Amino acid sequence: MHTKPGGVRAAADDPVARRIRSLPKRFLSASINGLAAVWELRIDERAYAVSVVSGECRVSDGPAVEPNATIATDATTWLAMDAGGLMGIEAFLDRRLRVGGNLDLAVRLQSLFRPHGRPARPSDLQQIEVEVEGARLSAYVVGTGPPLLLLHGLGGTKISWLPIVPALSSSYRLVIPDLPGHGESDKPRTDYSMRAYAHSVRVLMDATGLRQAVVLGNSMGGRSALELAIRSPQRVTALALLDPAVPGLRWRYLAGFTRVFPSGLGPVSFPLRRRWMEAAVRNLFAHPERLPPEAITAAAGEFVRIYSEPAARLAFASSLRHLVTERPGPFWASMRRVRQPAMVVFGDRDRLVPARYGAELASHLHHGELHFLPDVGHVPQFEATEETLALVEPFLARVLAAQADPWSERLTPPPGPRPGPR
Repeated sequence: MHTKPGGVRAAADDPVARRIRSLPKRFLSASINGLAAVWELRIDERAYAVSVVSGECRVSDGPAVEPNATIATDATTWLAMDAGGLMGIEAFLDRRLRVGGNLDLAVRLQSLFRPHGRPARPSDLQQIEVEVEGARLSAYVVGTGPPLLLLHGLGGTKISWLPIVPALSSSYRLVIPDLPGHGESDKPRTDYSMRAYAHSVRVLMDATGLRQAVVLGNSMGGRSALELAIRSPQRVTALALLDPAVPGLRWRYLAGFTRVFPSGLGPVSFPLRRRWMEAAVRNLFAHPERLPPEAITAAAGEFVRIYSEPAARLAFASSLRHLVTERPGPFWASMRRVRQPAMVVFGDRDRLVPARYGAELASHLHHGELHFLPDVGHVPQFEATEETLALVEPFLARVLAAQADPWSERLTPPPGPRPGPR
């Protein structure tokens, strides 16, 4: 063993050590936006520390001191990820990779370096930051092709879309933000109404060059997508709504999230209840055992990390208040103004938004089509990824082909009966 440039000691025939040693040379310093963080990589039986400080990347042998995020995997998986042929989320869901600490940083690590052996491409995941009226908005951008905008739910982050990113990014350009008050985006004291979210999304579209986009929304993201379609119809090509939030949310399941904050949602600091949070996350799925146990633990840990910040709790409370106090009458009347092609997908075992509201929503939309996923809960892109893609991908192909062909029956949904909840 001998010391190599960059601070990593490695045997000459160790491909993992060589690749890690090369990370400083492949560091995309323009992508960090002031980031300062430390990762610990555990590749088989060896540990490495990767740090980004003051715009520079350093690597060293051995465990990191107080890492912000840890990533553990085997050599074959790491080499495939490092070459850009495998996304970290694919390895994670395939149970070939484990993460700890800051989940956003664990995902972001792959975006900070040029893949081994080739230049960076638009198909590589990037994390960008956009200013929306003085507040910073964090977003993933990946892929090339017709643009898709993906909006997460209340208390979620852009990470909730990652299971379908590998499939969609091969044909589309994806823009996936942390909505204001969520994830790594800023959390100012401001209005967190659906109207405000639609405005922020419109500014994000301007900043990322999206004149129009198909908007996919899950839960509150679906409600925000509908608001965008009403207020800026020329910006929305079509809507794919996965268990969208509508008036009639089941409060007793929302309470599973709010009870994590034992003294309310205000600015007072207190320890959050990770055990309760894990229970709340499980309630989002009909069968949480379908997911790797590490996914439940990581999601709960990420929620606790984010909402340990008082500003995040206040943003959550404001968003929740707008959702649960929305009056059904005006909401359903406004749905008549949504004229874009819209696909509504509901898990028929959604514990948060009763599946019957999916049928009501589709019936109020001028060009709505409805699908139920049997034995699936509130986050179908995670719980039933393949089944969700089997609905979303043909819908995208159909509406985008119709947009390109002005003589086609653009707004006609596919023939055949609609499957209903069991």
